[in-house]
Amino acid sequence: MSEQQQPEGQGEEAEKKVFAPRISQELRAQIEALRGITGHTINQLGEEALRDWTEKILGDPEVRSKAMAGIEEQQRQLQEQRAAIEKVLGTSATTAPSETPADGAATRGRRGKTSDS
Repeated sequence: MSEQQQPEGQGEEAEKKVFAPRISQELRAQIEALRGITGHTINQLGEEALRDWTEKILGDPEVRSKAMAGIEEQQRQLQEQRAAIEKVLGTSATTAPSETPADGAATRGRRGKTSDS
């Protein structure tokens, strides 16, 4: 399946991406025939089908269980990484320097000046 980002500056459409699944000629012919009857675009039909599928899958307890297991595994890995960083730094990774803003604004344009200036 291919996926491409839409060009910027096209309003709501700029936030959407192209998703082009490969389908059989038979299914394509059926879709085209029904699309002609209903007046829907291929995009509208595809979005509706994918939304319906997503809702169905999200209602499956087994899928929800697998998703939660995946989240818990990611949390475990992040905790391991945090512990390794804290070990290297010799301090808690949650302790952030409070004197210097993240963007460095406090030091810009103040070279050589003291706090009395």
